[in-house]
Amino acid sequence: MKRIGRLDLRAKVIIILIAVILPTFLLVTLVQNKITRPILAEDMKQIGISTGKSLAAEIVTQRLFWLSKPGQAIESRIQEIVYSQPNIVRIDVAVRDFSGPAAKIIASNIEEDPAAPPQYVPQVDSTMAVLKTDESGMGFWDVTVPIDQRGRDPKAPRKIYGNVHVAVSLKFVKHAAATVWKITASAAALSVVLLIVLLSFFLRKTIANDRLLRRAEDQNILLASQLHEAERQLMNVEKLAVMGQLTASFAHEIGTPLGAITGHLDLLRDELPEEAKQKCLSRLEIVSGQVSKIGHIVKNFLQSTVKPVSQRQLVDVNVIADQTLGIVKPRIDALGIDVKREFDRDLGPVRAVPVDLEQVLLNLINNSLDSLKAKARQSGKRSAVISVATRVQQSDGREWAVMTVYDTGQGIKRTDLPKISKPFFTTKRPGEGTGLGLAICHELVRKYGGRIDIDSREGAWTRVDVRIPYMVVS
Repeated sequence: MKRIGRLDLRAKVIIILIAVILPTFLLVTLVQNKITRPILAEDMKQIGISTGKSLAAEIVTQRLFWLSKPGQAIESRIQEIVYSQPNIVRIDVAVRDFSGPAAKIIASNIEEDPAAPPQYVPQVDSTMAVLKTDESGMGFWDVTVPIDQRGRDPKAPRKIYGNVHVAVSLKFVKHAAATVWKITASAAALSVVLLIVLLSFFLRKTIANDRLLRRAEDQNILLASQLHEAERQLMNVEKLAVMGQLTASFAHEIGTPLGAITGHLDLLRDELPEEAKQKCLSRLEIVSGQVSKIGHIVKNFLQSTVKPVSQRQLVDVNVIADQTLGIVKPRIDALGIDVKREFDRDLGPVRAVPVDLEQVLLNLINNSLDSLKAKARQSGKRSAVISVATRVQQSDGREWAVMTVYDTGQGIKRTDLPKISKPFFTTKRPGEGTGLGLAICHELVRKYGGRIDIDSREGAWTRVDVRIPYMVVS
């Protein structure tokens, strides 16, 4: 029972079909044989009786007994009957011996030795049929029909001239029963096979559809989760957009009083008496420098809120890399990270949208900073290195502008590398990443016919190479 329980649905259905259909067919065949055998045997008996009566009637009507050689004429007719009725194995015609109760055989389809003495059979007054068995065990009907004639007067006794003996074999009945058994068994086997094939086909279809349905349900759940996450991200973007507009307006408003403060500081520097200048000039320079710094910050922020240029133009990759490092400098300083710049000064400009390259580098550098921060949090060590490099590379018969971001962070697992660029896949803790940064980078780089190659060793380092072909973008 345990083995049956381990079988799949198809095997269980096949076993059930075999267990139900085969015994049913066998039972039906057995019952059919029990019913048809007696019917066929009765038909064989009636064939023997009708053949005997027909031959007896011919002998009387054609007066074959009264011919000079009755045996030859009767045997000729017997041969015709045996030829047309293959189930009849023997026919004997006997003429009555009026001196006794027996009848002498004068014609038969079985050749006897001419020197042998004549054979006698009992004389019968009515038709008799007895079921017998021969030496081989085969059954046969032994039928005896009297050869008689009635006069015109129905009250007058009938005259009996002899007997017709007919032996009808039941071999046909046995053969027919065996044939029915074979046909039924073949039909049962064929039915089981056809049912198994059909059910297997429909089961495969049903199982396949069920798997597709489950896969679709899983996909719907995943899509619903991704949609929810996308909606959350969209809300965050909208909030950031509103905050950006408010902050830009705030920065613009700060610019006006800063200009007035700078102007009044210049006037104050000029109007100070000579004896006070030596004492206050250094402090005025500090105040002026800090005001200038605030103005510079406000100016840079306003420039960053301007809608980026979407047209391709000649871009210095080294400048983009340096500006991107400048954007994240406060974070780099806060983490105490050592930054290495390895720019190829022979690298020519490429034609691209500046903000695309800046967004790619910014995402990659921020990922490196996140990795360095996570490693420092785990190990407690503060020593960390991030390297940004540019170079020209010849490969695949083309020239590529290559930007490389390398860090000594916590690295990426080998099993995660094939999935790292898929949307919404992230190795960061919940709330620290959306899994869209690298997917966006890949999409931006593919727009220029380039590619991003990522290599990493878990717990040691990560290197990301951004390759853009010159022949496409230059």
